[in-house]
Amino acid sequence: MKSRSGSAHKMLLEFIAGILTTMVGALLYCLFRRKVIPFLKQRKTLKGKEHKSFEYDKISLRYFDFKELERATKNFSQDCLLGSGAFGNVYKGTFDLEGTLAIKRAHSESFSSVEEFRNEVRLLSAVRHRNLIGLIGYCEEPGRHGAKILIYEYVPNGSLLEYIKGNETSLTWKQRLNIAIGAARGIAYLHEGVKPSIIHRDIKPSNILLGEGFEAKVSDFGLVRLGPTGDQSHVSSQIKGTPGYLDPAYCLSFHLTKFSDVYSFGIILLQLVSARPVVDSAVNQSNQHIIEWLCQ
Repeated sequence: MKSRSGSAHKMLLEFIAGILTTMVGALLYCLFRRKVIPFLKQRKTLKGKEHKSFEYDKISLRYFDFKELERATKNFSQDCLLGSGAFGNVYKGTFDLEGTLAIKRAHSESFSSVEEFRNEVRLLSAVRHRNLIGLIGYCEEPGRHGAKILIYEYVPNGSLLEYIKGNETSLTWKQRLNIAIGAARGIAYLHEGVKPSIIHRDIKPSNILLGEGFEAKVSDFGLVRLGPTGDQSHVSSQIKGTPGYLDPAYCLSFHLTKFSDVYSFGIILLQLVSARPVVDSAVNQSNQHIIEWLCQ
């Protein structure tokens, strides 16, 4: 009896061990098929795209193939177009794994060289803050008419400009305060949280996006410059930015400092309080600046 009992117990253990082995094998197979194989394919794709000089191992971003971006945006259709600017067009893209993302396709002349685009990718990959728009990945395919594309997190509530202009529901005073605080934190991180500092150069309402909880996210880093280092008080720069938000001191001296961003942010604060355009062409057709209106 003891022999039969021991044999049955042994068979039960072997049966359980067999089931566990099968389950573990199936789990490893699924993991290998869903995670390892796509990862290896992506690595292979990267190595075969003539980007050998680009240091992929030093950036924590996903590389997007141009074809998957075409699928996500319905071949960059007008139906998916979120906005357009001097830098390029922004499209809404839908992916199986990542969900909805914002795809910024640069105009051919937006970067003077491939290396300039790569430098921006390297720079933005190192900048992470809850009040800065998150860069998810990039695409660079010289064979596709020099395609240079940045893929960002998608924010559902548009830009601050749409609310200031009255195109959307009015913001409450609490929302305005929170947006101002969030934008200030994002700008301060660029100035103080990274070394060397980063000067945005184009702080304006259309570049402050609003997340799901109406939290501010500073975006559009197409004009960023590294700030002064060591004993330098400024960096010399051609005048870049948006009229109405440009720091007069920067325009006169060509000396760019972080206070140029602070000036632009101050103009946004005035707009948040007054809900006025930065330049009002309706006032005696004189293009009255918001500061002139304030000083009346």
